[in-house]
Amino acid sequence: MQPTRRSFIKAAVATSSLALIGCQTQTTAKPAISAANSNPTIALNYNENALGLPPSVSRALAEALPQAFRYPDNAKSELIAAIADTHQLQAQQIIYGNGSSQILKIAVDTFASDDAQLVMPDPTFGVIIDYAMARNLPIKKVKIDAKLDTDIKQMQQQVTNHSGRSIVYLCNPNNPTGLVLQKQQLLSWLTQGSDKLKFIIDEAYAEYAQDPQFYSAIEQIKLNNPHVIVARTFSKLYAIAGLRVGYGIAHPQTISAMLAQASIDNANLAGCVAAKAALQDPTWVALSLRSNQQAAQIVTQTLDALGLEYLPCNANFIFHKINADTNTYQANMEQAGFLVGREFNHTNGWNRLSLGTPEQMLKFSQTLIKFRQQGLV
Repeated sequence: MQPTRRSFIKAAVATSSLALIGCQTQTTAKPAISAANSNPTIALNYNENALGLPPSVSRALAEALPQAFRYPDNAKSELIAAIADTHQLQAQQIIYGNGSSQILKIAVDTFASDDAQLVMPDPTFGVIIDYAMARNLPIKKVKIDAKLDTDIKQMQQQVTNHSGRSIVYLCNPNNPTGLVLQKQQLLSWLTQGSDKLKFIIDEAYAEYAQDPQFYSAIEQIKLNNPHVIVARTFSKLYAIAGLRVGYGIAHPQTISAMLAQASIDNANLAGCVAAKAALQDPTWVALSLRSNQQAAQIVTQTLDALGLEYLPCNANFIFHKINADTNTYQANMEQAGFLVGREFNHTNGWNRLSLGTPEQMLKFSQTLIKFRQQGLV
């Protein structure tokens, strides 16, 4: 049954009250502006932290910039020490990356061999494909299942069918679906790592994960599993995507092999001091998580009112049905002032919506309601 006009109004009122809660805690938040358009377009397509730069990071950058004529060695070492302390690891288990994308490249380069293949879900974060192609690795994409979950059993079958080495890439929570891998299934597979079976686990959105099934592969590093590399980033929760800071976590021997594939000059002073400041600012982290939860609640209430299916939110985006062609919907939303996600393989009719501030998501929800009234969703 189609929602009535009264249900639309009820949804709008509910989202308004939630947005006011967000306003009380987000005095620094500003709408994201598209660099390619002078009009106030709200960017909900790249999974950035819409609250903007943490004040602690702004202060750290201002204090550090006079030292920008110095090499960043000390700042890099201090950041790695802070990361190690956060995860209860040793510095020897961590490698710096120019964003987590570089960690993925270093991981592929480290595990690659003449007989290796890359096995990955489809869709997922796809930059690793370029790195595998550069190494001439065959790529086996395994379609997500009917529930849009990563199909671990079919991925395992691809490994079994291959006589050489397999490099398995898993994004947890997955991008673009936001679903987490089932803990026992993942744990069981990770413990089977060997010289012929290596794992690259992308945990770019791990800080957002609320599903009790979420299992961080960092626990495998603590158990001295040498066949797993975990990639993390400061681009999402920590709100410094433009400064390009990521890191890898692995067994010390694996880190040594990764360092042989990495540039010694991939760090910059601004990124290092910003990441350390963000990591050590629990107030900002809590604010970001609270804002994300409020924004998600605004959107899901509207989706419920419109009868649009969506997947559980374990990231700073929501994957939801739109009852329309994804590319057409994307174009319509851009015309309405919102940049939303593109089409992903096997998921036409769904959209990945990055979560902005509660205020921004209220505006988005009001637009989505208008789209329903116009027969666009």
